[in-house]
Amino acid sequence: MSLIELENVTFRYSGATRTVLEDVSLSVEEGEFVAVFGEGKSTLLMCLCGAIPHLLPGKFSGRVRVDGMDTQAQKIAEISRKVGVVLQDPENQLFNLTVEADVVFGMENLQVSPEEMEKRLSSALQTVRMSEFRRRMSHELSGGQKQRVAIASVLAMESKILVMDEPTRELDPMGTEEVFEVLARLKEQGKTIVIVENDPEHLAPLADKMVLLRGGRLEAVAEPREFYRKIKGDRRIRFPQVTELYFQLEDKLDLGSVVPLTLEEGVELFSRV
Repeated sequence: MSLIELENVTFRYSGATRTVLEDVSLSVEEGEFVAVFGEGKSTLLMCLCGAIPHLLPGKFSGRVRVDGMDTQAQKIAEISRKVGVVLQDPENQLFNLTVEADVVFGMENLQVSPEEMEKRLSSALQTVRMSEFRRRMSHELSGGQKQRVAIASVLAMESKILVMDEPTRELDPMGTEEVFEVLARLKEQGKTIVIVENDPEHLAPLADKMVLLRGGRLEAVAEPREFYRKIKGDRRIRFPQVTELYFQLEDKLDLGSVVPLTLEEGVELFSRV
């Protein structure tokens, strides 16, 4: 059984005239890094964390399982033990005065023992490279640092799955780099990540699988090189610049069939032509 399974998921928000998700079936294996694009992407994430159907009103059908748990049959508090959520704006997840207090907040609600809490706190801050800021006032942090603390607060809960809804949208380039450095480390550690993000330069090298929704339906699911080849010519989705250049030139030059995803791959490929 896959760590995440969606079976024929359909959802329409209350008062809406059309469905946002339509008969979506998708599986995610443990340790996969999955990027989601297109219409209904954030709604898909809300299904994974149980916000749909428990918190957001609408008409839901189908089935979502996370780590073998049916999200419809469980309370959202139980689902949150399996699925951690990072939102666009870290300010929405940081409620306390200090970094330390923000990271331990969720663990306190779960009544984690002080010894275990200290262990998780230290580990989470080390993972996001924020150990030296442990006692810093949260309002003194940069946007990227705040998002790293938000990620640490989720990691401290030891959720198997990390769901992220455009975590760098509100950040400057430096903050974006900081967050993606953390994501790269989490991928190396085998964390299962499902992310909505509009940064192909950073996403393509990390993703194991990319998902495209159109009109709420599943249009494409593939590893990045195959994904971009499947949707080449689709101007509604941003490509890595080197990938876009490859598709512009592949009919004019003998570039081979391997689609480049990074600048380094592009330099190597084009230098041979």
